[in-house]
Amino acid sequence: MYFHADEKGDPDLSRPLDQLEHVQVYWANADNDPESLADLYLNFHDFGRVEFLLFKGRLSATILVARSARIATSRLMARLQQQRRDGSHRFPGWEAESDGVLEESVGVVEDAEKIAIGAAILAAVAALELLLKELSDSADTRSGLDQTLKEFLKRRNVSSNETERIIEMVSRVRERRNSFAHTLTGSYWDQPTAERILTPESMDDTLFTVGKIAIALEALVD
Repeated sequence: MYFHADEKGDPDLSRPLDQLEHVQVYWANADNDPESLADLYLNFHDFGRVEFLLFKGRLSATILVARSARIATSRLMARLQQQRRDGSHRFPGWEAESDGVLEESVGVVEDAEKIAIGAAILAAVAALELLLKELSDSADTRSGLDQTLKEFLKRRNVSSNETERIIEMVSRVRERRNSFAHTLTGSYWDQPTAERILTPESMDDTLFTVGKIAIALEALVD
């Protein structure tokens, strides 16, 4: 959570920013404050326990990689599209071949954009799974995400409604993670999966959902 400054320039803990101000400050500092990149996806929630602070750091690292990849691919795609418009990529006598090489480069960048999205989804869900394992009382670290979650909820006697809500959110992000992983271990690129899962909207929803899950988990361990 961010706060207005007092007369000395220090945070005034009695005057938190409203939601719009939080978002404005976040984007103003996003390029220079990588540690806080997860704040937006955590609804500017302040964690207290060390396990959740470590989780926030891992989520921020995930977002930093995704942002860096998006900036790099956007810059490269803009250059390729400009070459497509002005024809500067063409060699005299080899126009068709030059166009083919350009289109192959565009395809590589498009694949890179999708891979970066999938990697962010995978890393965010991995951070959530590691958080659950760190919160677990069990010494068995080989359990998968579903089993670890169900054991965690059972040990804390969580209500059926809250259990259902958390499991539904975890199932959604887990399904996306698994779909991306299967595209890499099966056929090289599963186009239906890419169109459904590997989109900026899907990535953002995954990051926000992982954030909501972490906040819900914290409420159960306090």
